[in-house]
Amino acid sequence: MLIDIKVTVKGEPDTVSFTRIYQFNDEIDYNILSNSIKTIKEKLVRKMRININEALYIYLEYIIDALHLHKRRREIIANASKILRPDQVMIGVPESLREIIFNIKIDSNQRRRIVIAEPISSTTYILAS
Repeated sequence: MLIDIKVTVKGEPDTVSFTRIYQFNDEIDYNILSNSIKTIKEKLVRKMRININEALYIYLEYIIDALHLHKRRREIIANASKILRPDQVMIGVPESLREIIFNIKIDSNQRRRIVIAEPISSTTYILAS
């Protein structure tokens, strides 16, 4: 399955949003993602905090897996807030990931847009600090 994903990240109102583009054209691309995710998850198991790019990879893997399982957009969005906790990410990550917009093109005919608002609760994060 060919997948192109354009991810736009919006943080605090006074910051500039940024965009990342991910393309998965063959098994090699998926293997690279899988190895990256494995390394990130090992950090989480060792109670190490991850940075914003690593957090994006975790959400990217979640979206791709959900698409492969044909999950509904509503279910994907509802479960996204359960993926990472504030104590698993570095300072500033929850505020920098206020909104993640996934524009997804599967093969050449199917398009989906998934918007995840506040995937990591910054309220809990502030109180936990």
